[in-house]
Amino acid sequence: MKNLKTRFKDSLESINWLMLKFKKISPYPQKKVLVLEGGGMRGIFLTGVMQAFTDRGYFPWKLIIGSSAGALTGTAYAAGQIHLARDAFFTELLTGDFIHISNIVRPEKHILNLDWMINTIIKGNEPLNIRRLKKSCPVLITATHCPENNPPETIYLNSKEDSVPTALKATAAIPFLYRNFVRYKHYKLLDGALLDPIPYKKAIRMGFSERDILVITTRPKGYRKKEESFWIKNLYEAYYKDPKHKFLLRALDRFKEYNKLRDDLERKNSKIDVIYPPENFRVNRLTQDSAKILEGFEQGIKTAKEWLFKDKKKKKTSYLFPGVPILQPVAHRRTRAKRPRF
Repeated sequence: MKNLKTRFKDSLESINWLMLKFKKISPYPQKKVLVLEGGGMRGIFLTGVMQAFTDRGYFPWKLIIGSSAGALTGTAYAAGQIHLARDAFFTELLTGDFIHISNIVRPEKHILNLDWMINTIIKGNEPLNIRRLKKSCPVLITATHCPENNPPETIYLNSKEDSVPTALKATAAIPFLYRNFVRYKHYKLLDGALLDPIPYKKAIRMGFSERDILVITTRPKGYRKKEESFWIKNLYEAYYKDPKHKFLLRALDRFKEYNKLRDDLERKNSKIDVIYPPENFRVNRLTQDSAKILEGFEQGIKTAKEWLFKDKKKKKTSYLFPGVPILQPVAHRRTRAKRPRF
């Protein structure tokens, strides 16, 4: 008798979840736009968050916008291949083939080998599934167009219309660390995070409400950038000394603009949901320590799970059948009252 009751309850639970799926009722927060900050190897935190989302089938997005590492992670997630980003952070990007610090004194050689990254991760033995990506929601990949003798401007390359490998290379082309520019159409492109590092305002300009947006950053809450050091400024000035790059050179130290984005996200645009790394997040842009990378990945998973279930305790338990709870209230149809019989 007990086994029969257990089997019956299991069946009812299955029916509940089927009805939830049919009615498109989700136990998770209902969002439309995912915005991902860049940050080089700090993108491992994003990968942990996306892994937690993928494991739970969480993909409510109408649009994803990402800069630099955020674009790479968001693209893999949209294509149903978050493992590409995860495996890259744990293996390929730690091999020494990607980051060449010794090239800092060799202006003709890249410090970040983006061609290798694209050929190994995006076009490698298990390539990014472009066909599946184009059937998913659009991914806007930020890049910075740097015309000669003119101010740089942000462009948003579209996964449904533009070359995805080229866009991912361009958005990761950090000035000075990647020598020269990425050429695409009539553009001369560099790092997408240069002018729009956390591109949530693009979503607002497109007509989405603040409540529609989830932002995932790669710096803890309260972080603010400082002005570039004297030595870093000297490196930039030496490399971009040609007068035609004068506007680009001015744009390379935009700490005030970045901090304004952060201020607005925490105060003015406070209805936007934000997932921040914890205070003890130890990964920086060029980290090559596998233990720190693993820790950052696990922190991403933990933080994502906390966010997904943050409202669960606030919601009242509802039932489609007695004794079988579901996580969201079910909307019941209004029924017309029957006339009493006399």
